[in-house]
Amino acid sequence: MRVDTLALSVVVSASTVVPPNRKPAVLRTRDDSHGIPISPIGVGTIGWGDASRGFGTTFREKDAFDAFQRARKSGINFFDTAEVYGYKGQKYEQSAEEILGRFVKNDDSDDEVVVGSKVFTIPWTNALMGGGIRLGKESLIKAGKESVKRMGGRRMDLWSIHFPFPSFSQDALMSALEESLDVGLTRAVGVSNYNVEQLEQAFDILEKRGIPLAANQIEYSVVNRKAEKDGLIQSCLDRDVKVVAYSPLKALKTTEIAEKYVIMNKLCEFIGQVNGGGKSKVSVMLNYCMAKGTIPIPGVKRVEHIEDIENAMGWTLDEESVLTIDEKMDYLDKL
Repeated sequence: MRVDTLALSVVVSASTVVPPNRKPAVLRTRDDSHGIPISPIGVGTIGWGDASRGFGTTFREKDAFDAFQRARKSGINFFDTAEVYGYKGQKYEQSAEEILGRFVKNDDSDDEVVVGSKVFTIPWTNALMGGGIRLGKESLIKAGKESVKRMGGRRMDLWSIHFPFPSFSQDALMSALEESLDVGLTRAVGVSNYNVEQLEQAFDILEKRGIPLAANQIEYSVVNRKAEKDGLIQSCLDRDVKVVAYSPLKALKTTEIAEKYVIMNKLCEFIGQVNGGGKSKVSVMLNYCMAKGTIPIPGVKRVEHIEDIENAMGWTLDEESVLTIDEKMDYLDKL
């Protein structure tokens, strides 16, 4: 079937997809041979507690809690946060970590909640979070302890370096992750925003110490495939490092009316209706990320956002649909 709508000019299959149920991913740990099972889609909390992202105006803590409960009932157990998310709300115990900590404490689901947080590496982070200037691994460990405290004293399941910064050597950063395991701050360790070279260096340092690198959190979506083109995703997969994809719905951003955003929204909507049997474009975008071997963590504020995620679970895009998206983006990226 040839599609001429908005000059998409791509060929897609109209066959019905009967997908397998995706198995949970597993975060590798140093002390548990079974690892930590996580859902194939997680929840991002970057907006929680952040007034600049609508907290207190377009959504409240109750809205986020309703979304959390709906996510748990839907089988989602992986929640991503960071010490700097909603940091201004700390004055009123309304940062993302504090909010998530309360939700987890009140969770009565059968399966275990998996919480991942991240530590900032900029020396002057103290201007945001308090405390002293961050230099050396001990300053990061202290920050990790504060994260645990904000989340109610519960050990983190995944603690990651938010991004590499020149004031810290890779050895120092990995030593901080090692110590976080030694003192019981977390069950698994990871990195975020690492390129291929940084990822492989971090992996090698930890491997020599008998520590698996569990995850690398990076930006990835139908309109931002740089991590795939650079070989980063494949490098992670080759090393059994889980790829956690933030901003997986970037194509939905209405503030950036680029041609490729408009076209990809229309294409994903079409594929969802024809190939997905009436699935939403959000569902297609999330499935595309999963098809590439990543664990997408869309930002969630309200229950309807979980409904979009539910729509993406229990099925998968066929190979031809994935290829269609890739071919169209290859063309658009050249414009």
